[in-house]
Amino acid sequence: MPVDKRIYSKPAVLRACYWLSKDVTFRLEEQSDWFMVTMRLGSLVATLERPKVKSFDDILPEFFQSLLDQQLHVDIQAETASIRELIIAKAFAESGILEDFAPGTFDDPVSARTDKSTDLVQIGVTSPSA
Repeated sequence: MPVDKRIYSKPAVLRACYWLSKDVTFRLEEQSDWFMVTMRLGSLVATLERPKVKSFDDILPEFFQSLLDQQLHVDIQAETASIRELIIAKAFAESGILEDFAPGTFDDPVSARTDKSTDLVQIGVTSPSA
């Protein structure tokens, strides 16, 4: 089955295949404009562990839903990468773990609060008593 590269990225296709790898084996071939996905059902015999054998009619909707979900995950991860990096860098810089400080100032509106009594955890740097 062809999957359009303009719509779905390789990581999304691989994640969707992995998500269903319990029931299906996949082969992925990359072509110029398409990923050619070949599926083969893993088990054709019912067992105690899997009393219902899935058919391609069951698997295809799951695959396309998983493909869409995974592409959205990839897109959201790319869009929010810089924000996540900034939050992590700021957290480590404030705790003194990193040598370099995070970009920006520590007086920005994100960390400025008037009432700190509602904080569950507060990380601070203290100097040893002399």
